[in-house]
Amino acid sequence: MYKIKAQKLSPEKFRKYGEYIDLLDNESMKQASVFPENFFADLIHLNFGKETLPTISVCDVKKSDRNIVSFLEAYQLTCERLLPLDGDVVIFTGILKEKFSVQNLEAFYVPRGTFVKLNPLIVHGTQYPVKDAEVHIVCMLPERTFKNDMMGQRLTDEEKAEITF
Repeated sequence: MYKIKAQKLSPEKFRKYGEYIDLLDNESMKQASVFPENFFADLIHLNFGKETLPTISVCDVKKSDRNIVSFLEAYQLTCERLLPLDGDVVIFTGILKEKFSVQNLEAFYVPRGTFVKLNPLIVHGTQYPVKDAEVHIVCMLPERTFKNDMMGQRLTDEEKAEITF
């Protein structure tokens, strides 16, 4: 089975997929905000489009013995936003080529409280708890994106990958 090793988030490695900021790190937020303390404004710009309203959803992910990538998805026009609330997770991302494939995926360690924005056409999927048995992740998308903008593919056993960390 194809293996993907999770790596630490860094601006250089993650830039092609989107952006992120640690919402629990005041020093990072001071550098990104127009206000130096107490209210850190406009940290990441979010375009939800004009057709639908932004929504908040929650991904409830549970730890398993193996972290198998079995489904890939991407949005044509929409950015997905993720915020792990109560635990650290690993996410995977990739650039959508002619077809979905695990061969060009990278995995990243995302500490709780770190807000991640994935750009349109970025391949991604479920998140994997690092230590905790269960982690809740805020997922921000325009309403019904999973119905009106999502492209996805369930993988056969031969196409799957395992994420290690």
